[in-house]
Order: sequence, then structure tokens, then C-alpha cells
Amino acid sequence: MRSSLNWSRLKSTFFAFGVFGAVTTTAVSTIINQPAKAQVIPSANPSKNIAIARYFSDVKTDYWARPFISALTERNIITGFPNGTFRPEQPVSRAEFAAMIQKAFNQNSVRQLSTGGFRDVPADYWAISAIQEAYETGFMSGYPGNFFFPNQQIPKVQAIVALTNGLNLTANDTASLASYYTDVNAIPNYAASQVAAATRANLIVNYPEVRQLNPLQPLTRAEAAAHLYQALVRQGKLQPLASNVPAANYIVGTIGGTQAANNVFSVTASNNSFTTFTSLLKTSGLAGILETPGSFTIFAPTDQAFATLSPETLRQLQLPENRETLIRILRYHVVLKQLTANELSSGEIKTLGDNPVNIQVNTGANQISVNNAQVVQPNIQASNGVIHAINTVLIPPNLTLRQ
Repeated sequence: MRSSLNWSRLKSTFFAFGVFGAVTTTAVSTIINQPAKAQVIPSANPSKNIAIARYFSDVKTDYWARPFISALTERNIITGFPNGTFRPEQPVSRAEFAAMIQKAFNQNSVRQLSTGGFRDVPADYWAISAIQEAYETGFMSGYPGNFFFPNQQIPKVQAIVALTNGLNLTANDTASLASYYTDVNAIPNYAASQVAAATRANLIVNYPEVRQLNPLQPLTRAEAAAHLYQALVRQGKLQPLASNVPAANYIVGTIGGTQAANNVFSVTASNNSFTTFTSLLKTSGLAGILETPGSFTIFAPTDQAFATLSPETLRQLQLPENRETLIRILRYHVVLKQLTANELSSGEIKTLGDNPVNIQVNTGANQISVNNAQVVQPNIQASNGVIHAINTVLIPPNLTLRQ
């Protein structure tokens, strides 16, 4: 059912469009190397003294991964221990990583686990649902013989492969890995393309030496927090770390968190046709996401497109209390893949806002439409994607703006 946007009652008209809406609230275990029955399962609503990183006795103010840990514990993706510690250097088991994935993402299933599940994951195992979901959404796989090895420590490279598979990231250029990692020869052959994809998407975080991957070392809880944070940045569900945050220096592919000056946001901002779109991107906080390396397609409404909306509508969109609605609209204009005009084909394309847009390509008339908008200037190139100017603001389903 479509609803009319009554700006005087906006907060009650719309449900909150959470940037972190993909995060679930299922509890996970935070103890490893113990029998399943002995593991401690934190509350789904942990008390502040174990859920917020500033209270962790072993996560000091200057600890390198503190920003990642803080963000994820505040959203209950990773929790602390009842004694007020986080144990950042403790290795993560495969079951624990599956549980973190379950809480961080909301991906669609791409396959089905066979009846009976994995032979070494009993029906009463604490993480059985998380393991099933991590498998069925394509993040994690089992081993020959239908084993999962849930209590086995997960190597860093396995975690990277899981994230790239689950987020459907791809890259063919593995030769460039040597320019990023001094230990490139330690990367298993099976994981080379996934590591390249993760590198390109800024998923990988290396501490203390940004050029040393240590792919076969067990993933620590701090590293898990860092990589999950970057994956959520990639999805547009978390903001990139600011350039003045020390942790940004350990993200592979960035220089102190700064990016090339010709990214899609910078190109948009420098074009006089997109002043309103640029302003709204800044207001929403999405500008930082579009400055990251990656692969974006932006369907950017021109100023003339926004002019069809009333001044009051634009003013209301920029109010703090309406930020989630603004984010919902803007995310509907972004695709996490670079698609030039000749790569677009008729059909649906999933946007950063999850809802798809409908593309219609009329080769005879040399015209491309996106929903009810026409592409008026295609293929504005940027270092991390391409921009197509459109003549109408795209409105997500179930949302109607007053003109």
C-alpha cells in the first residue's frame, strides 16, 4: 500500500528506515574452545557495561580497533563478556563468525542446506541457526564429508572469502595483490580472487602493518569487528571512518581514510547540474560512502528534476528528524556495481536501498529510462564508478512525495 507523505506528520507516517536495519538481534556466543553446552550466550539486550566499548577494561581509548568494536557492540553484532572485557585478541571460531554474519547482514538465500544439516552440528548446538543461515546466504561453506567444524578457529583469509562470497564481490585482477601485500605468496590460490575483490572494496584491515595480510593466522575478535565494519560500510549501512581516526590508516587501499578526488561524489559535487543532489548527499551522510573505492552507478537527478518538488518538500527532507526518509530516497539512486550505458539492459537492478529500479533500454531511440525517469546524460565517469543524469527524482516503493 502506498502512503502519502504528510510532512506535518512525517515521523508518524513512516517507519524508521534504519541505516543499520539489516542487523538482527539474535544472541551469539562469545566464548570459544569450550564445549557447546559450556559456552556463554550473552543476552540479546546486554547491559551497557558490556555492550559499549568505552566500558571494556581491555579496550583502551587508544586501542587500534576501538572504533570498529564500538560501532558493532553498540549495534549488538558483537558483544562483550559479563566481566566487562571484550578479549579483542581472542581467536574467533567458525561458529562464532557465522553468528556475527547472521547479526550483521540480511542477505537472501542462494542455496539450501541439505536435510539433517552438517554432521558435526547437532540440533541443539548454540549456533545451528546462524551456521545454516551463513551457508544458505552464500557466506560460508562446509568441508568434504558434510562437516562444518564449528569450533575450529577461522583463519583471516577464510573470513575474507566468506564476506566477499556473501556480498557477491568479484575481481579478476589478482596480479595487483603484490602491490598491496608483502606476504602475497602466503595467500592460498583458492582465495586470491576473493582477496583481490575485498581489497578493491576496502574490506581488509591489517594491523599493525597495513601491507602484511597474515592470511593464515586465526582471525581475532578485534579483526572480526574491523572487517565486518568495513563490509557494512560497503553496503552503505555504516559510515566510513573519518580520515583523522587512526584506525583508518590500517584499511587497505586508503591513505589515512582519504580517497581520490575524482570519485563519484566529487564529480557530482563539481557539476553545476547536481547542486541539490550534492547538498542532500552531504545532509544525509551518504557522501562519505560514495568517496570510497569501489564500483558505483549513480542515477543522479539534475537540479531541474528536484525543481519539480515543492520548496517545502525539499526543506522538510533536510530536517534532522526526516534524515532516515532522505537516506531511503538517496539510496534508491545508487547501485553497487559500475554499469555504463552500453552495459545497462532492460530489467530490474537492485539498488543500495534493496528495492530494485526498473531499467528500460530503447536502442532504436537511443534512450534509457529508470522507472519513470529518463537518462539525459549518460556515462559521466569517475574513479570509482559512473554517473547517469536523470530528469526525475526516483521515489522508493510505498513512499510518495507531494509535488
